Amino acid sequence: EDSKGESKDALSSLQKMINIDGIKYIIGDISSNVTLAMLPVTEKNNIFLFSPGAATPKLTGSGKLFARNWPSNNEEANSAAEYSINQLGYKTAIIVYVNNDWGLGLMENFEKRFAVLGGKIISKEIYSYESIDFRTLILKLKSKNADCIYLAGNQKEMGNFMKQLRENKNTTPVISNTSFLQSDCLKLAGSAADGVIVPTPAYNPLDSNSNIKSFYDAIKSKYNVEPTKAEANGYDAVMLIVMAINKVGNSPIKVAEYIRNYKDYSGVGGVCSFINGDVSVENEFKKIINGIPETIK
Repeated sequence: EDSKGESKDALSSLQKMINIDGIKYIIGDISSNVTLAMLPVTEKNNIFLFSPGAATPKLTGSGKLFARNWPSNNEEANSAAEYSINQLGYKTAIIVYVNNDWGLGLMENFEKRFAVLGGKIISKEIYSYESIDFRTLILKLKSKNADCIYLAGNQKEMGNFMKQLRENKNTTPVISNTSFLQSDCLKLAGSAADGVIVPTPAYNPLDSNSNIKSFYDAIKSKYNVEPTKAEANGYDAVMLIVMAINKVGNSPIKVAEYIRNYKDYSGVGGVCSFINGDVSVENEFKKIINGIPETIK
């Protein structure tokens, strides 16, 4: 079922899965907003909901039949703030963020951590979900001098923003979030993406770890695409649920209990541990060079 990133579509599909298909395990959504909308329904119906991509902090502690293997954007935004000040020496920042739970969570956590470390937020600029024209917003930035811009949004929005920012001759360094690494963002931004720095959960598909490399090679061979961390998380979600069912039986409640505090799971997305349904993973930093994300050593 395709949610199309919309809560109403997801809830309609969810009702079909529950009432017609009798589904007891659901993997989804990538979207934080959609996952938040589904969670009360899945909890009420004793369905285990596993998200491979939702990052809003609002999901932490939100249900006993929920888990995710993408870290809360608390962790990602904190890393961006720490890197900006400790590694890059930036003292002032502008935050540009999308008006949804994903963007708000990133903004709030970056702002808080940046301030704790002695930084100052010059301005916060919000834009609507799925915006494509940022020229008015970018003109507002012209009079606001800052060491960097923290860009917190979705991939297509950010691709358009970067293209228009650089067309406007604004050369302010940009720190962004992991969605920036998606191909649709990089294609839209083109050369304007170069130099953007992104904290992201560590994922090396060419790792010597046989699980990771085998998955990467199989997907590349069959579909001629390079699987990202999101695809790897989706695969790991399936395998974790299967493993749990084999261990504790076909009960969503028992499966949830088993996965929500499972330690040191070695999957195709790397090694991860769960704490009350949230996941703990290592972060790394990437810089876009000639349109390609390169790991900063």
